[in-house]
Amino acid sequence: MNCFLINSDTINAYWAHGILLITADGETECVDYVSISQAPLDVFPPEFQVMSCACPVPGAHPYRAHGWFALAKNPETLTVHTLSGPQSVKIDAFPQVLPEEVETPSILTKQLGEGEVVGISTNGFDVNAAISHAVNQLHESFPNQIKAVVTETGVVTLGASSGVAFLYVKMKQSVAPPPPPPPPPESLKVNKPLKLKKRPDRKSEG
Repeated sequence: MNCFLINSDTINAYWAHGILLITADGETECVDYVSISQAPLDVFPPEFQVMSCACPVPGAHPYRAHGWFALAKNPETLTVHTLSGPQSVKIDAFPQVLPEEVETPSILTKQLGEGEVVGISTNGFDVNAAISHAVNQLHESFPNQIKAVVTETGVVTLGASSGVAFLYVKMKQSVAPPPPPPPPPESLKVNKPLKLKKRPDRKSEG
């Protein structure tokens, strides 16, 4: 299929807990094939692109597209490629209401507790991918040992017409009590004084 970059009138980006949402709207042909995807460039932060594919329907029509991505750290700005060239887009915190007048899921607005991370399966139901994403984040904070449990699962969508956006899991690292201090070395041990039993006095023979 012949796919190509298209223009966007507005591009927005939001980030929280390792989850990135990019939205774009404008006018183009073949609106059914409009998508936002990661550009095939080996760079960090990753760059993205707004594209469509050829179809037999002529004429320009309005579109609104979005894409969910896993991005461990917030780079503050990102590059989105369009037909007009690369666009620099500022990354904002998630608002209370997303485009399409959809209330932002609470998992994207509330603060995480100590040892908590959120893993996602972008645009799908793959729970193993979501857990793997969460475990990779835990490795950064707990490189020596991960002992975590899943405390919440759910599905986030961007409106009734958009279908499933992604499945997420929240995991929490179990904080073990600190180990007891090691015993002191032999050279530092204090020997207890020995208690000697007192012998009874012998009476002299007379």
